[in-house]
Amino acid sequence: MSLLIVSKSFTLQEIQASLSSWCFVSAGFVQSECRDRYLWIHVASGQTPRFEAVDGTEVHSIGEQLASRCGYTISIFKMDGYTTFRASYYSCFTQNQNDEVFTFRFNVLVSDRGGRWTSQSVSAVCPGLTWTHREIICEEDYMEVRANSTIEIRCTSIVHLQLFHNTAAQKTASLTWQLMFRRSDGQVSSMSVTEAQRWGYSLTTTAQRVVLRSPYKQPHAEVTMVGNHEWKSTVSLFFKQKLVMPMMHLLIHPDTGSFDGDRLLWDIPRVLTPLVGEGARFESRSFSLGVESVLLDEPTMTSRGFNMVQRGGMIQISVPFGAEGGYRKSLVVNNMYKEAYTIFLLYEHVFSLLYEDGSNIDTRHRMLRVLDTPLVCRPPFSLNRKTVDGGKEFNVYLGNIPTDVILEDVWINGKRLPMSETSQQGFNISPVVHTNGSRSYEFRLPFEDENVHWMVSRSCFTSYGVVEYSIDINFTLTILPQRNSYNYHTFITARVFNRCKYIILFSTVGIDHEPLTQQLVAQRGYRLYNDSHRSTLEVPVFSVGYTYEEINLSNFYATFKLLLRDSKSLEVQTSTSKRCLFRTEDMIVCSADGTMTVVTTPSSTWPTVQPEKTTLLDPTCKPKETDRARALFEFKLDSCGTRAMVQLSS
Repeated sequence: MSLLIVSKSFTLQEIQASLSSWCFVSAGFVQSECRDRYLWIHVASGQTPRFEAVDGTEVHSIGEQLASRCGYTISIFKMDGYTTFRASYYSCFTQNQNDEVFTFRFNVLVSDRGGRWTSQSVSAVCPGLTWTHREIICEEDYMEVRANSTIEIRCTSIVHLQLFHNTAAQKTASLTWQLMFRRSDGQVSSMSVTEAQRWGYSLTTTAQRVVLRSPYKQPHAEVTMVGNHEWKSTVSLFFKQKLVMPMMHLLIHPDTGSFDGDRLLWDIPRVLTPLVGEGARFESRSFSLGVESVLLDEPTMTSRGFNMVQRGGMIQISVPFGAEGGYRKSLVVNNMYKEAYTIFLLYEHVFSLLYEDGSNIDTRHRMLRVLDTPLVCRPPFSLNRKTVDGGKEFNVYLGNIPTDVILEDVWINGKRLPMSETSQQGFNISPVVHTNGSRSYEFRLPFEDENVHWMVSRSCFTSYGVVEYSIDINFTLTILPQRNSYNYHTFITARVFNRCKYIILFSTVGIDHEPLTQQLVAQRGYRLYNDSHRSTLEVPVFSVGYTYEEINLSNFYATFKLLLRDSKSLEVQTSTSKRCLFRTEDMIVCSADGTMTVVTTPSSTWPTVQPEKTTLLDPTCKPKETDRARALFEFKLDSCGTRAMVQLSS
């Protein structure tokens, strides 16, 4: 591979003018900038752009294979409408002036919606840096190692220095550069630089550096364990210098992290054994973390909630979901809002190898990782708050609405409310924005609104009754800017006057065949109030005497029956039934016909259990109905594995 030398020297003003530039093209926005050890190009376009490297009069289209061999990255870290391109200072067609000035020329091709391509030229002149003895960068699709080419013996290695006096190795290496592959079982094979280039490897020498580059997923790679993590060691490079044969390894990156439900986690071994030679003392200089290839200072890391701590032999990095610098992606799946979070991290470890003769090797090891979460469900929830203004209106709280979601429509009992005219229509919707950017809504609707359903339940003993108001609400929530919508449904009731009470004006009242006495009231948990004119009976929902109907996971009806008997003959004169609607909670109900109904919440256990996968003792007895948290079973008492028990009283 030839070395390109620029033919002119650049002034400081010319270099500074090229550090950052931007331009518009007809189909997008292109920005470029000289950054630490690479040129950064950012393209905002609805269509995926293409890139070309310009080398004098030649133009090279940059595809996946050329990119990994030549030191280019067309980032796989792409969010909607954005593509990032990074070019190493030592990439193939970059002009290098004595490792001090690097000149880039590219064409960025962007397509509009009509399929017309527009080309924008990007040129940059970037100043060199203060390089450490050896530098390792693990990019997204390749690894690049660089080392001083003029350092004696130990300092000649790139990733891991070993002095080889092994006769077999010396015979295998020629006077020219050789790429050699050594397996853990000791077997060694070699190839020339020309042959290695056909495999995708790249070896370049400059005025002061030796640069070796390798794509990932090479057939010569071998998995090794460093701590609990898999790493792939690939290439060993031998060359002769002063009758000594130094060697350098390439070490490929491990996994891409994990997610614990709240934070993204990335564990990295503090010391990678292949990077540390024998006979040297290891000393860490600094650990740093960055976002999108830019290192952050400590105050910025803290303000964003990033953590980087050393525990034992590991460096543990964690990033909270939604932290600044990353991207949130939201979508609707099966009428459920889901979102994922992605962030592009840069980890840097600078360390030294100190030798007994006073020499040292400084190493800068960088790793770039795209960390992302799986799709996380963000279901809304609602609270039926107590009615206000003397019980004259509904007050509903709708919560857990993400930052990119708005409440667009509200449907009450099948009729759409005009959102733009809330004050004129009598109902009110008030948004509440929280500190984390999420929001909630407070919805108020008067009972007398024409869209509210109501029903009067009268007692046969009195003209008084209970008015039950109900609303079936469907909230339409919309993600911006893509305008994908999903719905949240809830059913709410409110009762005014006596809620499931009886006003009794007669002296002889019975429940089934039992007379209503103070003893029966105490035994069954009823509440009976008497004054000179009437008696009031309050019956809790799960008291003896109720029958239960139409049980589902939302609500059920409970009916309580009273009998009026003649005080002398005890003949039934009349009867009345009270039917009340209740919201379903965890419950066990046994009906007179021998049917058992059970509502339970298996998801409240740890670990959680999916309701739809539960059964009774008989595995063929599955839930009649489930939702995200609960299951409803309905079965006969002599089925599904029930067991009869007899208890003898003394």
